[in-house]
Amino acid sequence: MSFPVPLSRLPRRLALMIAVLTAMSSNALAQQNMGARSPTSVVPLLVKNGKATEPVAEFRSCSKPVYPKAALYGEQEGTVTLAFLIGSDGAVKEAKVVKSSGFPLLDLAAQEGIRRCMFRPSRIDGKPVVAWTKMQYVWTLDGPTPAEAAAALPAALANAERGDPAAQYKLGSIYMDGDGVVRDPAQAFAWWRKAAEQGHVWAIYSLGAALHFGVSGKPDLAQAMIWYRKAAELNMPEAQHMMGVLTLEGIGVPVDEVVAREWFRRAAMQRLAVSQAYFAGFLLNKNTPDMLAQGIALLHKAAAQDDFTGKFLLAQCYDTGRGVPQDKAMAVTLYEKAALGGSKPAQRLMATMYERGEGVTADPVKATQWRMASQIRPPRPR
Repeated sequence: MSFPVPLSRLPRRLALMIAVLTAMSSNALAQQNMGARSPTSVVPLLVKNGKATEPVAEFRSCSKPVYPKAALYGEQEGTVTLAFLIGSDGAVKEAKVVKSSGFPLLDLAAQEGIRRCMFRPSRIDGKPVVAWTKMQYVWTLDGPTPAEAAAALPAALANAERGDPAAQYKLGSIYMDGDGVVRDPAQAFAWWRKAAEQGHVWAIYSLGAALHFGVSGKPDLAQAMIWYRKAAELNMPEAQHMMGVLTLEGIGVPVDEVVAREWFRRAAMQRLAVSQAYFAGFLLNKNTPDMLAQGIALLHKAAAQDDFTGKFLLAQCYDTGRGVPQDKAMAVTLYEKAALGGSKPAQRLMATMYERGEGVTADPVKATQWRMASQIRPPRPR
């Protein structure tokens, strides 16, 4: 299962908690600042006579590797050292992890990123040759410095005390995240409640999420559902999706697929990607030509918005030829993208594919990386 994570609006701690439940039952928490250091030689060129040059990356040809969402949710950072083989045509022929970042998803994303780069190949006496080289990818998360966070507090406090609901919500988020202040969930609740009483939908949703995950005590699903429903009835798509998931899973309410389907439909109509994927699942199960066509169209829309549930379901369709012409290569591409996005089923499937060489070249190292990624539990809510 997956839940909407309004990363740009929901406090980091609550967004992380929602991501935890996502992984247990199946944009970013921080901005990205990932760079690539200049390559140095891994395996010296063997030259008997003449002059040799090292491969040089054409960085304009390299698209920036996407920070895996699951790694963002877990606030994972690290440096990956890669060794890779550059062909005489400048393309990457093979990539291996020399030193891990400590996080399989970051390692895999770096390998995927370097494969998209082109290089000026190594040359001996002016002739291009095959050569190994090395590069480091440094994955880091940006955020406000303590000084920046503290500087934002007085203005937020003054505006909140004047009754501005947006400022009250922001101040509550500051206390929930501990940005420039000592973390204080009770203060966060108090300010969010003030904003919620004025109809601030994100404050209403945040109260539901905080009660759902018990940020300052035991979870209270009954109270969480009250706040979620209020936000959903104010036509907030993220809350509508949450209502759909909880109703589908029977969390805090009796299982009711009809009601859940309607919540997903309402959120999907507002273009919420994950709801488009869930509602598409219901349509595909109808198994009629019209429903299949509608479901496939929604999955394409969800995948285009980088939703890993949409990518995984769409991959299954291409894998089996359900509603689309069978395309195993497209299926593998989508499975891998879904796996990098944090889909545990996709990660397990990628491990099996690399173990058996099904749809990909057998690679026991990658199989192990994907297996490790699939087994990593999300961090416990703090």
